[in-house]
Amino acid sequence: MTLLIALLIAGLLVALISHKRNPIKVCPKCGGAGVLPSGVWSKRFRPCPRCGRKGEISAR
Repeated sequence: MTLLIALLIAGLLVALISHKRNPIKVCPKCGGAGVLPSGVWSKRFRPCPRCGRKGEISAR
């Protein structure tokens, strides 16, 4: 049982590190949607200026 828990924790750590080191990450502004809610009109959206409507940004 403890071996299974140790393997799960190790797998979680590997996944977390690989996600952090991934050069293409989800845009923190739009959350991957490519659009941001409009501040003027509710239920309207505008393109995310950071990711260019791709929903992800490069690490560079």
